[in-house]
Amino acid sequence: MWDDICHSSQKLEETLSILAQIRQHPTSEEGIIILRQSLKSKYSIAVAQAAKIVGESTITELVSDLVEAFARMMVKPAQVDQNCLAKKEIAQALYHLEYSDENLFLQGVRHIQMEPVWGGVEDTAAHLRGICALGLVRMNYSDVMNELSVTF
Repeated sequence: MWDDICHSSQKLEETLSILAQIRQHPTSEEGIIILRQSLKSKYSIAVAQAAKIVGESTITELVSDLVEAFARMMVKPAQVDQNCLAKKEIAQALYHLEYSDENLFLQGVRHIQMEPVWGGVEDTAAHLRGICALGLVRMNYSDVMNELSVTF
């Protein structure tokens, strides 16, 4: 089922529908496959939904997939992940999964994403910075106070 959709001209609605269907059994073999593929989606909202399911279901085997998705969302971030939707959910999931590599959280806590809004531009990464700050605090990152003073 998933392979057919993945290889066709997949639409966002189809992806979100499939994610909703596996929500009850996300740790099944099919659920893991769907989540892994969704984290590779070109749609940031699908990546965000998959990351949310991974975090809520504490699926530690997908940590590396979350990290890869985060890195992908940081390339041309305002274009591939408007409003930081995916990056926020990925960071939240990794925080919940007690991810302990400070590099991702440092990248997130330093991230500023200016996006056009009516009458100018706005930084859409504030929530992401907050989640990543909590990740650094939780892991007792030695330079956390300096990071926070620069960021906030």
